[in-house]
Amino acid sequence: MQREDHHEPGIQTVILNQYDRVFKLAYARTKNRHDAEDVTQEVFLRYVRTRPVFENADHEKAWFLRVTMNCSSSLFSLLSKVQKMPLQDQDGYVSSPEEDVLKEVLHRLPQKYRTVLHLHYYEDLKITDVAKLLGLKESAVKMQLTRGRKLLKEELEKEDGYVEGRIQESLEKRRTQEKTSGRTDGKTDK
Repeated sequence: MQREDHHEPGIQTVILNQYDRVFKLAYARTKNRHDAEDVTQEVFLRYVRTRPVFENADHEKAWFLRVTMNCSSSLFSLLSKVQKMPLQDQDGYVSSPEEDVLKEVLHRLPQKYRTVLHLHYYEDLKITDVAKLLGLKESAVKMQLTRGRKLLKEELEKEDGYVEGRIQESLEKRRTQEKTSGRTDGKTDK
C-alpha cells in the first residue's frame, strides 16, 4: 500500500538522505567508483518504481542496504569476467592519507569480509542486524568480523613501511599544492 503524496517524503529528499549510505556500500562491494555509481542509480530506480512504505527509519535503512547488496551482486554476476578499473575517490570528497591506505587495504580483502566490516563499522549496524541483512547466523557474522579484522591487521602490518611512506608522500603533495595554489581564505598555516 502506498501513502498519499502529501504524507510521504519527496523522492528527492529520500535520495539525498540515503545517497551516501548506498554509494559507500556499493563502493565497498564493487571496488570502483563507476560500478558503485551504476549500482547506486539502480537502487534509486528500484525505489522510485516500487515506492515502498517504511515502518520507521531503521526499516528504511535496512531496505536501502539490502537492495544495494542485491544490486551489487547482480552486477558481479554480469561482469564476473570483466577487469575492474582502479580505485578512485568520490568526486568532491578529499580523504586523509590514512583513509586512502585503509581503503586500499580493505579492498584487497575478500568480499564477504569487506561487506561485514563495512556494515558493522561504517554503517554502525549491530551484529544481529548484519546477520539479518545478510541472511547469516550471528555466529557466522562474528567469525567473518574476526577473520576480516585479522586479515586487515596482517595486510596493514605488511604495508607498515610502505604505509608510512605513502602517508608522508600524500602530506607533502598536499602541502606543495597548498603552497602553489595560495590560500584565499586569509588563514595562515601554523
